Amino acid sequence: MHLRRIFAAALVAAAALMLPVAASAQGSSVPDMAQHGFPTVVASTELAAGAAGSLSFGSMHIQVPQGAFVDPVTVELLEGPLANFQAAAPAGQTVVADFALRVVDKTTGLLVGTFLKPVTFSLTQSGVTSQSTYDNVTPTGQIVPNPVAATIHGDVLTHPITAAFVGWAVLSPTAPVATAPDLTLHGFPNVVASTTLAPGAAGSVHFGPVTVAIPAGTFPSGVKFELLESPTANLQAAAPAGQQVVADFALRVVDTATGQLIGTFQKPVTVTVAQSGITPASVLANVSAAGQLTPNVSAKITGSVLSLPVTSATVGAAVLIRAKTVPAATSPTTGVPILPIVGCGAVLIVAGVLLIRHARVAA
Repeated sequence: MHLRRIFAAALVAAAALMLPVAASAQGSSVPDMAQHGFPTVVASTELAAGAAGSLSFGSMHIQVPQGAFVDPVTVELLEGPLANFQAAAPAGQTVVADFALRVVDKTTGLLVGTFLKPVTFSLTQSGVTSQSTYDNVTPTGQIVPNPVAATIHGDVLTHPITAAFVGWAVLSPTAPVATAPDLTLHGFPNVVASTTLAPGAAGSVHFGPVTVAIPAGTFPSGVKFELLESPTANLQAAAPAGQQVVADFALRVVDTATGQLIGTFQKPVTVTVAQSGITPASVLANVSAAGQLTPNVSAKITGSVLSLPVTSATVGAAVLIRAKTVPAATSPTTGVPILPIVGCGAVLIVAGVLLIRHARVAA
């Protein structure tokens, strides 16, 4: 009996010691990461006491297991501008994703710092490689290594989360940027359409007969994607004899974090040109930065629609059709119509014959 009382007292004392620890895991000691670099709530969910749940945004996914929180909570997924974290990233590393969690206890209204069970973060993105890292982002904006290595399979990274005192960033070694000419300075000065894409996002641009479809995973970093156009008359001067330029385009892709031009794409974008003048006999020509036209045999033509997979932004392109000739011309050089002359002569001959016959009858 005496031993039981001692044991019970020990339990009470241990519980008393744990109270400050539990209290420190909530309330004012938990930083609100929305105020520390992650201002945008991109997803949220309401969970009953002890309930499991999930939330997702883009290529990011959070899985909350049953029993992670004692009280009912609101779980928010936060995100910050990639460019801000890129400035703090180590040299040679590119930030491909960032996020933070804000968990609010609906009973107390306090922020929850520690979780009873770890939630699981996963990221599926082409920018993830076997050399990617999962790092902490402190409330002061510093990027520091997380002591637990991420699990990576192909382009999928996963990591457990047991507390919400910091944010996180996924970094990958910066891929070498292929040299890309700025085609706005080499024959394609007009930006006719553009779109801004988040890392790994899909999108499209369209102007006139030209449409560009950009699949997910084409660019691991955020980019500004521009569709360019050249004055057709300029390209016509370089076109082969007997060929007419009916459409042209070029692409310009700028990394929004670094400002560098991107020369090669991780996935091909699809360019389609839909124009009534296009026929199976039409051809596509690459237009070099020097203005030279060379045949491109990768294009496919179905009806009046030409389609082309494009894997780089190093050259422009022009669609060529056979030049129209003047109908019924004596030759392609003189352009003198012969049929009207022949027809007029025939009429005069017939009229002369009729007049002669009339004169004979009258005599």
